[in-house]
Amino acid sequence: MKKLHVFVMGIILLSLILFSLGFVSAALEVSIKPVSDSYIIELNEPATMDLIIKNLGGSDSFEVYSLVGIEITPKEKFNIPSGETKTIRIYAIPREALKAKRGFLTFEYLIKNSKGEIQKERMSINIAGLGDAILISLDNLYPNSEKINVVFKNTLMRDFNDLKIKMSSPFFVYEKEFPLKGLEMKEDEIQTDKNKLKTMDAGKYLVSALIQTGGKATEEEITIRFLEQENIESNEVDEGWIVRRTEVSKNNIGNVKKTVSITIKKNLISNLFTSVNIEPSRAEVIVLNKNYVWERELGPGEQLKVIVRTNWLYPIIVILLIIIVVMLIKRYLKNDLVLKKNVYFVKTKGGEFALKVHLKIKARRFAENIKIIDKLPPLAKLYEKFGAVAPDKIDLTNKRLEWNLEALNKGEERIFSYIIYSKIGIIGKFELPPAEVIYEREEKIKESYSNRAFFINEPERNKR
Repeated sequence: MKKLHVFVMGIILLSLILFSLGFVSAALEVSIKPVSDSYIIELNEPATMDLIIKNLGGSDSFEVYSLVGIEITPKEKFNIPSGETKTIRIYAIPREALKAKRGFLTFEYLIKNSKGEIQKERMSINIAGLGDAILISLDNLYPNSEKINVVFKNTLMRDFNDLKIKMSSPFFVYEKEFPLKGLEMKEDEIQTDKNKLKTMDAGKYLVSALIQTGGKATEEEITIRFLEQENIESNEVDEGWIVRRTEVSKNNIGNVKKTVSITIKKNLISNLFTSVNIEPSRAEVIVLNKNYVWERELGPGEQLKVIVRTNWLYPIIVILLIIIVVMLIKRYLKNDLVLKKNVYFVKTKGGEFALKVHLKIKARRFAENIKIIDKLPPLAKLYEKFGAVAPDKIDLTNKRLEWNLEALNKGEERIFSYIIYSKIGIIGKFELPPAEVIYEREEKIKESYSNRAFFINEPERNKR
């Protein structure tokens, strides 16, 4: 028995010596080009490497393998002629005992020729899970955050063409599918629930993230910080022209009480036509301006809204009336002769409808060769008895009356009158056309017109 034990030990020792003698240089120059140096546990996809081998010896066949728990494929032998370089793509998968390790693993692999000569080389692969491959980071949240920035980073030299991310938190829900190349980084914005932001306390919160690709998935938890912030949101709207409306609002979208102030400046003219929805805290007159100031302490979620209206309609109407009056006065002052026309009702024995027309002309400046022309209205006939001065010309065909004056001195005036009647009863408004005066002043022919005169005839009502 003792001799048998010694014999077995001798065989093992001899085998080790013979095995160690096989690790001699195979005269190869080897370099590695990683294609995808990562092994992803959930996907069970191998790390991919390109071995660039140059044969410095004679033509031979070779094989690549490992003895340290890494399975390398393909296992077939390959030929490299003497002095030539060949690229061999290999795939490395760790066995179960090594899959529990995370991160880069450096190990030895062997290249053996047909003579049994072996050359040792080293390579590294990255053993990672999906959660290690795709890193998700979120910015801090504030009470007024409408969106939050998220960054997706691929930490591996491997493309994910069908990456799908789902995230949920008290502040938002997010779902998106997109490709992510090896070592690529992408940013996106996530819309937040502003109503939830107003009710949540500041602090740290967990975001549940589901990462899916290649039909496999993993769930990760990401920490997000919701920071306390004093923040006032301000909005201002100006609209309208004739009625100018200014709306200023300040909202406390922070988590603490804050005193806010709104100031609106108006000049002393616009101030006369300005109204406000709430009384200001104070008003300050500075030079030619009046400043309205509103101050209030706002709690979280409270608002101060000020609406100021300046109505320019009234001053515009006043200005237009002033312009019209000035134009009328200017026109009145411009006329050398002022002709006025009035009409009065006249009772007749036969009950006909009759009116007495008065023409009054007054000279504001000297004028000569004066001709006054008046026309009778339709349906009216001329009563051929006149006042002190009868017309110089009566044209009944054209219903035209004319008076001629040699001259009028400044301040001098004349009055002419005549009566018209109609056997047809006229009810309502009876309007007479304006009279015309043509005259000469400073060797220039000028003309002017009277006003329009009218009379309203109302029907007699039956008396009870």
